[in-house]
Parts: sequence; structure tokens; C-alpha cells
Amino acid sequence: MNLVEIDHIRRSLPSEWNELSRKQLLYVSRLFSEQLAMVDFRVKALFEFLSIGKKTFKRITPEDAYTLCESLDFLNKEVSLTRNLIPVIKAGMRKFYGPADAMVYCTFGEFTLACSALDEFQKTGEEKYLDELVAILYRPKKVFWSIRKYFTDNQDHRARFMNRTLKKRTGKLGNLDHCLKYSIYLFFNGVLNSLPALYPYVYRQKDETDSQDNGWASLIISLADGKTDDTSLETIMNSNLYNVFIGLNKKAKEYHEYMSKIESYDRH
Repeated sequence: MNLVEIDHIRRSLPSEWNELSRKQLLYVSRLFSEQLAMVDFRVKALFEFLSIGKKTFKRITPEDAYTLCESLDFLNKEVSLTRNLIPVIKAGMRKFYGPADAMVYCTFGEFTLACSALDEFQKTGEEKYLDELVAILYRPKKVFWSIRKYFTDNQDHRARFMNRTLKKRTGKLGNLDHCLKYSIYLFFNGVLNSLPALYPYVYRQKDETDSQDNGWASLIISLADGKTDDTSLETIMNSNLYNVFIGLNKKAKEYHEYMSKIESYDRH
């Protein structure tokens, strides 16, 4: 967080995605939808983040304004947001709850479905895929959660994901403000962008496949020790996202080490 003093009053400016507030994230999402030039984007973001009047803002020297705008360059780089700043959304009379920070309690199956929706939204720009992404991640709270949470190791307060309820929920959440949905998209993007550094061998192996879907499929089957029966695959898909990634990274690392040895032998 960067500290700025204006009229003897100290104000803070975020210096990375995870330092944004909910209000700031929603504002940034709105700026993205306006498709502004980078200079205009940063000036508007700076004015919003400083929370000062126009007269005070105009008293900032051009040199200082330029430096402050440059401090917000992270907004135009890869999204690294892993804090869920929108934990709850309301559609009609119902509340829907989102994943925890970094999606630590999500299942691998939920993650792969969200990846597919994100890919389609990025390819087509069609709102229906953004709606689907939100509906995958946001679900009603588990029944009697206030009591049940003390008797389970699974601390995900959301109801279990079920494909048969997805279409109905997508329709309900589709009426939400676009900037709210886009903020959720940015959060999921940030989590997705954090994974390659944590599990490099998984993404190294995925890059070697023809498509993302085939990449996930081959990795899942390898983790299931080559088994393709419904029970084995369902167990993996319902497992915790990070537990699966740990296993996938181990398998992928073993594979790359094995291939390196083969190549070494061939050279000699």
C-alpha cells in the first residue's frame, strides 16, 4: 500500500490487486467495460481511490499526478487478485455465497467447469458464459451450516455443486449488474494466474497437450492411475482443488524427470 499526503491528510493507494477494496474492485470493473485509453483509465482510477474533491485533485502537480498514476500500472497487467472481495451476492430474495479466498475449499470438478466457462467468455465475449461462471462459483449456503460447521472438516459453506441446478441458477444470476459479475471474473482469473507458480509441472504438461480440455483429462486419468471408471474419476473431481493439484504436480514432475532421463540416455 502506498501512502499519499494531500492537504496534510494521509491517504492510501493500493499497490497490488489484493490491496483493493470491494468498492475499488467494482469501480475498476466498470472502467474496464468503458474500454478507455490507458491514461484515462489510470486518471479515473486515481481520482476514485484518493476519494478527494475535484478542486483538491486539480491542485496535484502534473509530475505528482503522473507518478501516482504510474503506481497503478498493476491494474493493466496480469490480474493477481486472490482475495474474494464479493463473498455474497443477492438475486431477488435469495443470497448466494462465493468461494473463500484463493478458492481454498473448492472442488477440482468445480474448478474445471469454471475454467471452461471462462474460456468461452474470453473467446466469444458472450454474457451467458460470464453468467455461467458466476453460477458455478456462487451457490446457496448449506442447510444448518451454523451448526454443521463444527462437525465437519470441510469448511466450504456453499451447498455442494450439482449440474442439474446450474441452469436455473444461471438464469437467476444473469440479471446481476455486469460490473459485479466482471469483478467475480477478475477474482477467478487471479486465482487461475496464481496456480502456475505453485504447480509448475502441472502447467508445463498441460502446455504440451493439444487443448485445455484434453490436458485436464489426461492429468486426471494419470492421477487415477490410469483408471477411467466413473467412481475413480468422480472421486478426483469431488476432491479439494489444491489436494488434486498437489497430486497432479507430483505425477507431472515424475513424468518430466523420467522423460529427461530417457533423453539423456538417448544422447549418450
